[in-house]
Amino acid sequence: MPDHDPTRTDRAAAFMRKAAAEKAAHDEAVDFVERYNAALASGHGTPWSPTIRTAIMAGVPWLDVHCPGCGTSRAIDIRKIDRHPLATVGSLVLGLRCSMCPGSAPMPVIRGLHAFPPAARYTSTL
Repeated sequence: MPDHDPTRTDRAAAFMRKAAAEKAAHDEAVDFVERYNAALASGHGTPWSPTIRTAIMAGVPWLDVHCPGCGTSRAIDIRKIDRHPLATVGSLVLGLRCSMCPGSAPMPVIRGLHAFPPAARYTSTL
């Protein structure tokens, strides 16, 4: 018996299932990143962190990193980092060092994930 092309109803149903699955994955990623940012903001830190893929799916690709040595903060676009998407955001800190601190700089501290670079949140348009 020959295979038939799916009907329009079948294609519409498949499209709706795919869209619902993508929305559920996005909502779950947003929830996970919000919990991560809340844990960092509380000052207690966290033993877990989202993956790079989760942060990008949630729409928060900017990592805010603080250097305790010199007190500067930097925003890093994790979309441009050459790491596996399943690597955790916390593991990125191991490869970072402050360029402004001489000698052996202290380990940077993650402040959170953001949709825009942290400096862009504070600028006003006139």
